[in-house]
Amino acid sequence: MKTKALPLIGALAVLSAGTASAEEIRMQTFLGATAATTVAFEEMAANLAEATDGAVQITVLPGGAVVGATETIEAIQNGILEGQYTAPTYFAGSDPAMGILGDTIGAYPDSETRNRWFTEGGGLELARALYAQYDLMFICPVYWPSEQIPSTVPIETVADFEGLSMRAPGGLASDLLSRAGASLVTMGVGESVSAMETGVLDATDLANVALNVALGMHNQARYSVLARHSMAVTEMSVSMDTWNALSPESQAAFEAECNAMSERLSVELPEADAEAQAQATDELGVTFIEFGEDEAATFRALTDEVWTEWGSRSPNAQALVDSHRAFLVELGLN
Repeated sequence: MKTKALPLIGALAVLSAGTASAEEIRMQTFLGATAATTVAFEEMAANLAEATDGAVQITVLPGGAVVGATETIEAIQNGILEGQYTAPTYFAGSDPAMGILGDTIGAYPDSETRNRWFTEGGGLELARALYAQYDLMFICPVYWPSEQIPSTVPIETVADFEGLSMRAPGGLASDLLSRAGASLVTMGVGESVSAMETGVLDATDLANVALNVALGMHNQARYSVLARHSMAVTEMSVSMDTWNALSPESQAAFEAECNAMSERLSVELPEADAEAQAQATDELGVTFIEFGEDEAATFRALTDEVWTEWGSRSPNAQALVDSHRAFLVELGLN
């Protein structure tokens, strides 16, 4: 990925409006065609086309349709795509600031509280400044629920991670789990299902309950742990050229529809999780474990250690860490 060495605040000056365009906007999402988020995105695209009298025409491409999840920014820069609906954590390997933006791990009690950082704590402005350095417009964060850990063994405290063999995707959540004592393995989703069934893995860091159940994570794993170890951010963004080609009215409509989709998912995804939890409990015999405040406090302390390490890697990363820490103080959580 190509980026410019601009400070986050200075990069805000890059954002500007332009003239209307009815060109096709090809945007790849991070999940498959039948995922609830992809279906919601398709409906959002239809609503946006109607709201702008056809001025904004989005072609929704499912995850992997054009490039891999970690390659979408480069594809946008090269004109293969115009935009993405994805998670910043996919780019943590090349930019630590993306890692910090993309997963607030154990810092906040829930996604709703964390999302207030975008609206009340200056997070949206910092995210847009960071994305502007990649010639991207960060349109809005999109709701994503707290993630859970399918496990073949009970995990009731942070200390219980010690020595566990876990699949983890990398980034800040992996750093946190490693500090908790887990032995991490990198492997694909399908492989991790088989690995838990054969006893190679004890647990896996993947996603929310509904997606975990749909993927077969609980074929063998009889526990699901809400440890608040990972609180991912997902977002919608387009190239700056694409954004600047839209009229101010179309830009406002794009942002409004993005936020409306996020609001819709904040209702639908928890409902789907509740249904999946009931199914997993009744049909699969899964026991759901939720960490209490003492364990949450332990993870918050480890999160601060992770932030200190990742923040030291770049000025942009440090700016995000400082902003989160200040907002947590405002909320009385730090």
